[in-house]
Amino acid sequence: MTGDTNDGWIRLLEEMDEMEAALEREGWETLSIPAGDTAAVGPGAVADQHGYAYVVPGDRADAFEELFVPDGFSRTEIYRQTAAGQLYLLTVSFDPPTHRAVLLAGLIEVGSLAECRRHARETGRMYSHVLRVDGTVVGSFEHDDPEPFFPE
Repeated sequence: MTGDTNDGWIRLLEEMDEMEAALEREGWETLSIPAGDTAAVGPGAVADQHGYAYVVPGDRADAFEELFVPDGFSRTEIYRQTAAGQLYLLTVSFDPPTHRAVLLAGLIEVGSLAECRRHARETGRMYSHVLRVDGTVVGSFEHDDPEPFFPE
């Protein structure tokens, strides 16, 4: 990472930590995951669906696997900023029945978004895939509105 990219990543992680603390004060069980790598992918690249693929270390992947509920996490909030050709993205997925929230932080090159954006617009859906370092998909979130995931 360049100096500017590193500073932006540090700010993103600080904001994620602040948001996680606020959610915990409100009684949410949380898991924050700073991805080691994040990429925009088309269908078939890592899962059946397009989306953002977040590669996470073993301990976070294990914690995610315990917390994740397929077809849960019906509410999503997206926080994004672009700078120096990078998309800084914080995705917060909520599962209101279990009062759990997963916060995913990722950094993606803006120039790599075209194929994923095209599939998202065609389907009206977006996906966030959480993967182990070996490429195993641990779980995927489905999001009803793809537009907030992409810069203008």
